[in-house]
Amino acid sequence: MVKKAKEATACGTFCNGLGAAIGVAILSYGARYAYKQGMPDSYHKSRMPEQVAVLDVDDSAQLKDVLYSGEPWLIQCYSGLPHEGQWLPRPFRLHQVFLESIGSSELRGIIKAGTLDCEKVLKSNKTLISKFGFVRRTQPLLIYAGGGDRPKQVPAASAASVYGVSAFVKPKAEPRVKVARSQKALAALCGRRQPCLLSRLAPDSDVLVELARRYRKLEVVSIGSEKQSSLSWGRGDEVGETLEPEEAVFFGKRHSLLRADPDAPKPRKGAKPAPRLLRAHAGEEDVPSLSTFIEAALAQEPLYWPDDGFVRSPLPTLTALEQPKEKKPKAPKSKKPLDSAAEAERNAKRAKARAEAQRREEEQRQKLGEQRKQMSEEQRKQRELERRQQMAEEEEAASNILEEVDDDADADGAPEPDADEEIEEIEEEDFADEDDGTDVMDLDA
Repeated sequence: MVKKAKEATACGTFCNGLGAAIGVAILSYGARYAYKQGMPDSYHKSRMPEQVAVLDVDDSAQLKDVLYSGEPWLIQCYSGLPHEGQWLPRPFRLHQVFLESIGSSELRGIIKAGTLDCEKVLKSNKTLISKFGFVRRTQPLLIYAGGGDRPKQVPAASAASVYGVSAFVKPKAEPRVKVARSQKALAALCGRRQPCLLSRLAPDSDVLVELARRYRKLEVVSIGSEKQSSLSWGRGDEVGETLEPEEAVFFGKRHSLLRADPDAPKPRKGAKPAPRLLRAHAGEEDVPSLSTFIEAALAQEPLYWPDDGFVRSPLPTLTALEQPKEKKPKAPKSKKPLDSAAEAERNAKRAKARAEAQRREEEQRQKLGEQRKQMSEEQRKQRELERRQQMAEEEEAASNILEEVDDDADADGAPEPDADEEIEEIEEEDFADEDDGTDVMDLDA
């Protein structure tokens, strides 16, 4: 009996030690697993913040609504690569920069947040990373989707800090009123999945800005006033078509809402947009009236006329009109009164500057007069010198002429008689004739 008791005691001691060792091993392995990989996905999924939505790639309707509806979303993508604080990559682990960004004052209330497994294969046998060309090595991998445009990845330099994420996302998430002045712009804005509101109000109108802020899934587009652009629907009087009075009210209004036609075939790439469903508003142009119109148009199922719903119409043609250039008169500059010591000092400096300018101008004028006077005296002396030179040249020419005459006389051999001598000879000859008496008349005879 004593031997059996000792054996039982030894067995019990051994079994207890073995069980304790196994328990310690299990705890050690669990601790190591938790240290290496963290808590299971279900744990992190259950502790997800309320403002972060868990998006499912297999839900196509939800995925299209998030990526293309127009509402601003900031999504953290699981890319299969670990980020800071992880030994192995696991889904539902939110990065600290992402959590701080969606909770910051810059983005709070402006965007929606979600997490998405971008490595999961879609029905098209592609992942979101390969479909949109995201860069996997950027951690955290943040995606911005909004405005109905293609989702964009937050650059690596911006994703590294809360400030960078806010600076990249906030300008894109702000509600904006789009402007269309050409057919190309109209097709780009109203030819997509999003419903579109065409308005004749100015883009900076408070009514349109408020509507854009309220209805983020609606594309609010300003096409300008009737003087700036013309909108042709290709129906009714424009093409000589006779419409019923109830149907004619859909065309030619200042506010029109267009929706995609679910029954229309998908257009081919590069073709014209498919026909749209049109509904017009002819009431007041204030926020409550237009809000009621928009909510009713977006809430109900698209029913065709004459069931008091929508009418099918092709996308309208928008043409910009030339605007006459107006010359704005220049406003006269207003002179401020001397109402301060600084103004008085400024005016005194201006007066001193004007006096100094006048003094310099007078000195310049006097200097110019002296130069002209000096130049006149020099010109007078120059003219006198030229006149004397001319007289000397004339005298020299006259002397040369006399010398030539004398030389000719010497060459003949006899000097010419003087005029006085010739006169005396003539007188002597006359007296000699009288002495002969030949020419005296005889009175007695």
